[in-house]
Amino acid sequence: MRQPRYPASARWGLHVADRETGEALFDLEGGNRFVPGSVTKLFPASAILLRFGPDHRFETPVYRTGPVADGVLDGDLVLVASGDPMMGGRTLADGRLAYGEIDHTDANALPGVALLGTNPLAGLDDLAAQVAAAGIRRIEGEVIVDARLFPQMPKDDYVLSPIVVNDNVVDVLVTPGEAGQPATVALRPVTAAYRAEGTVETAAAGSSTAWTVDESAPGVVRVAGVVAAGGGPELKTASVQDPPTFARTLFVEALDRAGIAVADPLGPNPAPPDAAFPQADRVAVLHSRPLADLITVTLKVSMNLYADTLVMLLGSAEGVNQDAWEDGFTVIREEVGTLGLDPAAVSLGDGRGNDRADMFGPRAICDLLRGMATRPEGETLATALPILGVDGTEAGAVGADSPVRGRAAAKSGTVVVGDLLNGRLLLLGKASAGYMTGRSGREVVYATFVNDVPLAQVEDIFAIVADQGALAAALFEAI
Repeated sequence: MRQPRYPASARWGLHVADRETGEALFDLEGGNRFVPGSVTKLFPASAILLRFGPDHRFETPVYRTGPVADGVLDGDLVLVASGDPMMGGRTLADGRLAYGEIDHTDANALPGVALLGTNPLAGLDDLAAQVAAAGIRRIEGEVIVDARLFPQMPKDDYVLSPIVVNDNVVDVLVTPGEAGQPATVALRPVTAAYRAEGTVETAAAGSSTAWTVDESAPGVVRVAGVVAAGGGPELKTASVQDPPTFARTLFVEALDRAGIAVADPLGPNPAPPDAAFPQADRVAVLHSRPLADLITVTLKVSMNLYADTLVMLLGSAEGVNQDAWEDGFTVIREEVGTLGLDPAAVSLGDGRGNDRADMFGPRAICDLLRGMATRPEGETLATALPILGVDGTEAGAVGADSPVRGRAAAKSGTVVVGDLLNGRLLLLGKASAGYMTGRSGREVVYATFVNDVPLAQVEDIFAIVADQGALAAALFEAI
């Protein structure tokens, strides 16, 4: 904490407390507010576990609006989005939940990200197979995605929507060819909704790589730049700006694969009917993985889209709600209040930790963690946290020889901005908070925060990550 990289302006905050009794074992500015970054995700994750329970499953139903005769549906087919953020796309062939250390949605910011071995269209394929099993072979009306559960809202580099397929991104894979030749560009999922334009050239082996992705027009992913020969596929993503229309096209294509004649897949997504859908007209339903799995992915890889979607899901827990974003925070306040945490000690502006209003201190987040540890849902939260030196975003937080490796599970957060006046970067906040078993076997909650650290280059963050890992190791030895 006293190294030269931390100037006088840098602020440290630490808090360590006995997990059961709450006895403070160490505190440094624990009651003051700091910029927490993605540690913020612990609030919506805790609130939704308390409100719904770890075993809750979202249901995405499909209804027909007319009769079926001789395999022909004389009406529309409507998929009603329930807010399931994964839609079967995080399940491996053997049924296990899939996540990595870095998620594919972070590929534009971080190099070396690989795709998971999953089918992002698995949920839609399941629904299409059920529609076919219901005896429908042709649809005379429209195929519609009803995404009215909560309002669609642009947020950061994504769009919040009740319908999410492949995390509402198009994966762009570029594979180098021979030096001097174009690289191969492939999109996932393969769909009529998007096509690639432009060229990425292959430079000599060992050359620097620099290529970009942008959506120059609706449904067009434009790529440009160079990659080095001899390397493997490189990944970037394009954000889907109209999730309901994207999902409609993908669902139409899934129906086609299931042998059902359908409308033009590139058509716009029509407005859903105003009338309620009778249960007798349901022809398919997709059950999500348990909520515990959604929280696991959200926290293990610090999934921003999911964390903000949790707020919307809390706000629309009772049904369609045009004020779901604001009401979601009301529910978070109510739920964390049941844990004995003073909501006034916490300020939130979003669910992911990227809003300037997100501020709280080490003691407040430790109070949340302690409160969750007293509830049955707390075990799910603790299990979903990345384990230091083992998995998720914390796989590299400490080395293989660190005494705290595998003995602490924590959510970290990082906020970096540009200090244009001084031509440098500024680390607004680097934080970590979670559970630890000390060398003595004592169970504690802990949080370490540092704010306001100038950076000459983004790679300087790695030294600060190592310092926080060393702090965790020192706490482990002392407890």
